[in-house]
Amino acid sequence: MAEYLLTRLAVSVLSQTVQRISEFLTQEAASLRSVRNDVVLLQDELRSLKGFVRDADSKQEHEPRLRELVLQVKDVASEAEDVIETYIHRVSSSYIKAFHNKRVRAQLSFVRERIKVIFSSMQTYGIASVAAGEAGTTSSMAELQQSLRRSSPNEDDNDVIALEQSTRVLTAELTKKEDQLRIVSVLGMGGLGKTTLAKKAFKSVKQHFDSATWVFLSQRFVPKDVFLEILTQILGKDKDTIEKLNALKEHDLIELLKEELKEKRYLVVLDDIWTIAAWDSIKRAFPQGKNGSKLLFTTRNREVATSAGPSSPPIEPRVLTSEESFELLRRKAFPSGGCPPQFEELGMQMAKKCGGLPLAVIVLGGLLSTKSSLVEWERVLGDVNSYLNKVQSHQQYEGVNEILALSYYDLPYYLKSCFLYLGNFPEDSEISKKKLIRLWIGEGFIPTLTRSGDTKQRSSEQVAEGYLEELIGRCMVQVDKQDHTGISGVKTCRMHDLMRDLCISKATEENFAQVIQQSSMWIDGSAASSSEYLGGSHSRRLVIHPGVHLQYHKAHWACITFFKKLVSKNNPQSSSSSSVDSNWVEHVHSNLRSLLCFGGILPLWALNSCNFRMLRMLEIPVVGASGEIIVVGGLGNLIHLRYLRLDAMDNDITLSSSIGNLRNLHILDIKRCQRVRGSVGMISRLIRLRHLLLPYYIEYQNDFRIDKLKDIETLKHIPAFVLARSYLELHKLTNLRKISIVFYSHVEDVEGDVRRVLGSQIVRSGRLTSLKILIYSMEAGFPSLESLSSCHSLSKLVLNGKMKFQQQQGLIHLPQSLTKLTLTWSKMKQDPMPVLENELPNLRFLMLGSKAYVGSKMVCSARGFPNLDTLQLSGLPHLREWIVEKGAMPSLKKLIIVDITELEMIPEGLEFVTSLKELEIGRMRNSFCEKLQVKTRIEGQDYYKV
Repeated sequence: MAEYLLTRLAVSVLSQTVQRISEFLTQEAASLRSVRNDVVLLQDELRSLKGFVRDADSKQEHEPRLRELVLQVKDVASEAEDVIETYIHRVSSSYIKAFHNKRVRAQLSFVRERIKVIFSSMQTYGIASVAAGEAGTTSSMAELQQSLRRSSPNEDDNDVIALEQSTRVLTAELTKKEDQLRIVSVLGMGGLGKTTLAKKAFKSVKQHFDSATWVFLSQRFVPKDVFLEILTQILGKDKDTIEKLNALKEHDLIELLKEELKEKRYLVVLDDIWTIAAWDSIKRAFPQGKNGSKLLFTTRNREVATSAGPSSPPIEPRVLTSEESFELLRRKAFPSGGCPPQFEELGMQMAKKCGGLPLAVIVLGGLLSTKSSLVEWERVLGDVNSYLNKVQSHQQYEGVNEILALSYYDLPYYLKSCFLYLGNFPEDSEISKKKLIRLWIGEGFIPTLTRSGDTKQRSSEQVAEGYLEELIGRCMVQVDKQDHTGISGVKTCRMHDLMRDLCISKATEENFAQVIQQSSMWIDGSAASSSEYLGGSHSRRLVIHPGVHLQYHKAHWACITFFKKLVSKNNPQSSSSSSVDSNWVEHVHSNLRSLLCFGGILPLWALNSCNFRMLRMLEIPVVGASGEIIVVGGLGNLIHLRYLRLDAMDNDITLSSSIGNLRNLHILDIKRCQRVRGSVGMISRLIRLRHLLLPYYIEYQNDFRIDKLKDIETLKHIPAFVLARSYLELHKLTNLRKISIVFYSHVEDVEGDVRRVLGSQIVRSGRLTSLKILIYSMEAGFPSLESLSSCHSLSKLVLNGKMKFQQQQGLIHLPQSLTKLTLTWSKMKQDPMPVLENELPNLRFLMLGSKAYVGSKMVCSARGFPNLDTLQLSGLPHLREWIVEKGAMPSLKKLIIVDITELEMIPEGLEFVTSLKELEIGRMRNSFCEKLQVKTRIEGQDYYKV
């Protein structure tokens, strides 16, 4: 199976390399002019090699030596990038190009010779080029699934815990008497109990059907075999029947199956369908049958479930609670009796580590049933993960890792790297969709052009969102928080602990990334020296997590010392007498492409080293004493950098002029700095920037312009004075979709600038999807909002500043496309709710905060805000009375009330909002809070409302 994964990853690496070479030929045309033909030939050969690697999928299981060839493919792709990027770096800093030209031609020729050797070796094994598409799932893949997952409804199953509600729902669906064939699906990640649920329902309802059959499908099944299995269950499994059926062709089997079922009320269960294509290949065999006939299938893929049964939402078993996990563990560990008291605490701890996944609890419980002493249980607790992932041949279920890995094996090549990248994030972390997508794009995982088959051009962000949605649809990533765009919008996501363990183990096998975690051990439990941590494996990605115990890592002490030296050099008031381990940088792999410090410290001074010259991705905290001004230098050498994020929460930073050298930078994120000074104007030279995220305050710069940033899509916290210089050129920013503008109070004509911005082409073009305007002035405000009526694509709007107009006349101009609206410091005297609830029918999130409304009464009317999901009211100093009429806000799920000190009680009518699930109260009067509390079993007078 490892060989199969290698081919998929090799195809992914080749695809990314070919794409990057295309970008080099376009973006670095001047640097590559003299060697362009050599580079194009190399690109063509790499593209051809990709077809051969696809065909290797079906061959390598019989020839283990092909694994070495596939490793060579990955290596030669990486070497091709190294040669080209090193050449670009050298000629950009050298006037003597002839020497470099000769050298790079020799290197490119060597790489092409290596490719020819690989071609020759593959042809020796009878591998041919697969010109398009992907090689199918290997038979070894199917065999593995058969051995791990084959199910039967006749097996005894005592593992049913917490499936009662899902069982009732599924049973009800299966026993409905309907006029047409109904398709019902059970959806969830591997090990969640889908088959157990289907089996339980099948046993309880099969007597209601004239015919009830159960078929297990492998990932590479043959439709004819499925039809044969169903017919043998219907007609009998005697020798003569089987021989007659085997003699029939597939078409004849389909006709016979239709004939057998058309006059029956039948139930067919198809356990484990993976793709829409698989469903399409077998659905044609099932007739309407009698009223109440059902097709039930289990799947890990939401797209399959919604495609096959669009009228029936899939049934999704939930994870177990801690108590339910322990109960199941107890049953498996002590099948003949109760759990002895001395084992309970250890059992509870181990049950929690299973993350509510029934399969993990079952495997662990089965293992513990063979352990009779506390010492043995403590040993298992000490390394639960390794025990869960071991294949236990005597268990009903095999290793959890391999069961979950079936989903990984099924991923198309373009999702492999995207999935493995998720293992870089710390355990239990909420992963921001925006950040994840930008990292994927920066790494080169997302094609710059649409894949074949798309009817219109899509942005890289849209393609990346599609990739994330596909991983979510395959139940490999979980939605944590939804954004304001609606049910399908994702704000943050996370991974189930055991799926993350799988992700990390596969990333380790493939040398995908090197992660330093909160331990002195590698993820496989083995000790590592500082040199091994920092590039000994020659991984091209290095990730440092928060909370790393620095005392374990000599290299990290060196980081701190380097940083102190840097601060001392740039800030004379700081000093350090610590010694420096000058060899630390030499431990870092010279072809490192990605360095992400989610925690820990890296000295900026160290980035001057040639060992970092190939970096494409860089995220580091910039730490100094509180209030210290930190000079950010040492970056100008990183000309291949595409993603740069600097975090300096308590510090101002000074950008050196060298930042203007980063000509390939796509994403510059310095929003988590207190203030930016120095050569801010050099940002204007970064003509390939697509996302620029600034802090709230930047130093005034005469030479800072944005009209040259033709590819820009996101501008966060851009000062209005920068826009003012380019009003006549703003129409050129045709890719701009999200902008946040800051108006400083010290500017002479703030209100005039506000008027000009609102009337500019940026707003009136109608292309914006997100607009945020922050006016930091006590006097100035919004003279009008009329121009916003043309923003037909706008979904998110934030306005901070005084509304200098009659609300009834101004708020009516807000576009109906809005789904998220935040108003602060508006100082509206009229109740804004009557206008907002009627004019914005698509609104899902509304925040009125910090004196947005200064009146004393607010009314939410019946049938108002039909789609509002979240309402936040905070800092409204004069609001005393709030009325919610019956039928208002019928979709409200979350209500936040903070710092409204005059409000005496939760409004009457809120009890009719039955959708409300979450209420947050903060900084309110004691009398307000007491009315909502239950004390000594006595409910407060407003408790019934919530």
